[in-house]
Amino acid sequence: MRRMMLGALLLLLTAPGWGADREAAKQLLRQGNGFYDRDQFAESAASYTQALQQDPQFLEAYYNRALANEMVDRQKAIEDWQRFAELAAPDAGFKYQVAQANARLQILRSLPEYPEALQPSHYVASALDYFYRISVSSESARWETFPIKVSLGNAPTSNWAQGTREAFDIWKAMFPLELVAGPERADIRVEWELAPGEESHAGEELDWVQIRRVGGELTGRKVAIITVDLSRRWSKDEMRAIMLHEMGHALGIKGHSESKGDIMYFQIQEGSHEVVVPRVPYPIFWKSLVSKPSQRDLNTLIRLYNTPGAVVRLE
Repeated sequence: MRRMMLGALLLLLTAPGWGADREAAKQLLRQGNGFYDRDQFAESAASYTQALQQDPQFLEAYYNRALANEMVDRQKAIEDWQRFAELAAPDAGFKYQVAQANARLQILRSLPEYPEALQPSHYVASALDYFYRISVSSESARWETFPIKVSLGNAPTSNWAQGTREAFDIWKAMFPLELVAGPERADIRVEWELAPGEESHAGEELDWVQIRRVGGELTGRKVAIITVDLSRRWSKDEMRAIMLHEMGHALGIKGHSESKGDIMYFQIQEGSHEVVVPRVPYPIFWKSLVSKPSQRDLNTLIRLYNTPGAVVRLE
């Protein structure tokens, strides 16, 4: 009898979750979730690690830490997804999450090594992002080889040429781009056309950027075409703002920001103020042009390139 009791006690001591402080682990999970919701990914990963120290079988903590680590360390994220999939596989209640983990594992393992500008270390949590607004439409828009080659074409006026080149230089300082002379080698091409078809609306919407395939289905490559409507009268500064916006689309952001401070806001902003001219209010109209991508724009690109799509963390 004594031997049977000792055997039962040994089984209990070695059972999953024995000795775990579940309440402490849950509290640390909630703390990590708070960090994650504020885009503080390193802090959230640290909290989830503490939760797992309290309960090494805490599936929700593994799942959430894998999500956080996608924006901290890709290899750690791969290890977390692998561990979660192994631990959760026998639990029918996590069937959907296991499928998600395996899908994300496959994508993460296939991602190329990104240049410095796209590393998660350049994500600034205080600026946030608009990743969830654009993630679904942008998942297939990531570039895989760098630098991305850009042809600016032949702008018909010096003002437009200057504005276009300024836009390229601004993006190049933040993203791995290379200027090439002819369109044949370019991944992103700027084409200047007189009154293009209804599919293109210069400087207004996403439709201005078309993704085409050059070559056969198996041997071809993706090319982004930015088409400029020559029938419009853009100033140099407007052309710079337009090109900044449309190049953002071409780089992978297939959607728009809701904030007027971002270059990917959906339109050039207009405003007005009044100047008093001898007792008569005289309205002055102007256009407020964002001069460069915001940190929110850059955060969104960094998150787009480092995470295999948006999913909801676990509670």
